[in-house]
Amino acid sequence: MKKHILTLLIPTLMASNAMAAQLYQAEDGSVLNIYSRLGFNVTSKNDEHGDANGEFDGRIGLNGSQTINEYASIIGQAQYQVGAAEYANQVNDKPSLTARYVWAGIDAKDYGRITGGRVASGLIMFTDIGDVFASSDVSMARQANKVDKTATQVFRQDGTLQYQNSLGNFDFSVAYILGNNTSELDYGYNAALRYTLDMGNLGTLAPVVAMQKNKGDARESNDTDYTFWGAGTRYYLGDLMLGALYSEDELEGYYSQTSTDKVMELTAVYSVNDKWALRAGYRSLENSEGDKLELKDTTLEVQ
Repeated sequence: MKKHILTLLIPTLMASNAMAAQLYQAEDGSVLNIYSRLGFNVTSKNDEHGDANGEFDGRIGLNGSQTINEYASIIGQAQYQVGAAEYANQVNDKPSLTARYVWAGIDAKDYGRITGGRVASGLIMFTDIGDVFASSDVSMARQANKVDKTATQVFRQDGTLQYQNSLGNFDFSVAYILGNNTSELDYGYNAALRYTLDMGNLGTLAPVVAMQKNKGDARESNDTDYTFWGAGTRYYLGDLMLGALYSEDELEGYYSQTSTDKVMELTAVYSVNDKWALRAGYRSLENSEGDKLELKDTTLEVQ
C-alpha cells in the first residue's frame, strides 16, 4: 500500500528560551554547566483530516570540561528529553525522560577531539541543513533504526567512537559504531566533510558530503544492511541563510526487496533580530520497494 502525505505545516512554538547556568568554574578553565528548555508545540496540518496537534517538549542536561594541561581537556555531556525520538521512549507506555546524548571524551585542541558513547554525530554537519525548524524534524535517514534500534536517524547512536577536527577551511568527522546489547549491530561507520568558502560581499558557501554504513548482527537474527549518503550546502548572506540537500538510503534484508528512500529538502531562514526569525522549507521523500511512503511538505514558521 502506498502512503502519500501532502501537507502544509504552520507551526506555532510557545516556549521559553533555552536557559543555561554555570555551576562551577576553576582557575584552570575547567567548567560545569547545566541547561534546560521547555516548550509546547502546536502544529496545524492543512491535509484531509485538518488536525491540530500539541506536544510538550522539555530538555535538561549537563556539560563540562576538566583541564588536563594546556593541550588537552576531558569533556562530556549528558542530555535528557521528555518525548524524545529515541528507541527507549518508543517502548514506554508513557512519555518519559530519555537520553539524547550521553558521552565523554578528550579535546586535544589542534589535534582534534575523540568522543565515545551516544555522541552528537558529525553527520549533523549535513543533517542541520534541513533541521532548522523548532517544531518539525528532517526525514532523511529514517530507515537507520531498522538495522540499529538505538539509532535516531543518523544523529545519535549508542556505542559510537568518533574523531572530529578542522584543517583550514575543512571540517571533518569519522566514526566507528560498535552498538550495544540493544543495537543488535555487527558494525557501522560514518564520515562527513564540510568546506567553508568565504566569498566576501557575495556571502559564504558551505557544501557538505556525508555517508554511513551499518550491518546487522546475523547472530541476533538481524540480517540487514543499511547504507546512507547525502550531499548539500548552506549559503549565508547577511541575515539570510539558504539550504539545499539531497540524500538516499538503502535498507537490505528487512523487506522482500531493497527499500530505498530518496529525499530532497530546501530551507530558508531570515533572522529579523535577536528574538525573531522567519523560516520556510520544502521536503520531498519517496520510498520504493519498502513502506512506499511519500512526503511532500511545506513548512512555514515564525519564532
